[in-house]
Parts: sequence; C-alpha cells; structure tokens
Amino acid sequence: MTNNFHNSPNYGTINIHQTTVGYVVPQRSWPRRHPILTLILGFFALGFIVEYWWLALLGAGVWLGVRSYRKREAGRELARQEQMRLIASAHAQNQAFLQGNQFGTHGHFPVDGRYIHPPQE
Repeated sequence: MTNNFHNSPNYGTINIHQTTVGYVVPQRSWPRRHPILTLILGFFALGFIVEYWWLALLGAGVWLGVRSYRKREAGRELARQEQMRLIASAHAQNQAFLQGNQFGTHGHFPVDGRYIHPPQE
C-alpha cells in the first residue's frame, strides 16, 4: 500500500477528521478562542455606548422595529397558508360533491359519525 500524500504539507500529522469515523470536533466560538481581544473590544463597546447613548438607543429602536415587522409578516404568512388550506379543502369537497361522493356533501363530519377521507385525485 502506497501513501499518495507524502508530498502534502501536513504529511506525518494526525488529522482528527481523517482518522476518526463519524466524529467532528466542534469549533469553539470566537470569544472563547480570543478572550483577551473580546475583553478589549467589550470595553471599547461599553465606552462607545456611554459616549453615544443616543445612537445605541436608535439602534435598539431599529432592531425592535425590524423584529416586530418580521413577526407580523410571519403571522400573515401563516394566515395565508391556512387560507390556502381551506381553499384546497373546499375545492376538494366541491369536486367530490360534483362526483356524488358523500365527502362533498358532509365534509369531514358525516351524519353517521365516521370520518371520511377526501377522494384521491
């Protein structure tokens, strides 16, 4: 058996991704990898917020506005999907009624109490 990677710059090193089957080493977050730099940047951010509090307040207002807009749009999308589901169900019931199926007359709640599945098209 020959080694095809003898010219590789990593020849002779152990790579956990190549040697271990089915296991990937999770990478730590940026602040965990650079704690001192994170502390320095945190002090700069704190000084910026103290000096320009109105800008931080403006940013928080924009963030809240975008968040409420996205939430409202998600609610509208859910309502639209529910409306489309109802339209599809009504269309299926109408087609069943036109074909003389009991599902078209009584929908999902027939008189005898059994659940009726819509006809398969």
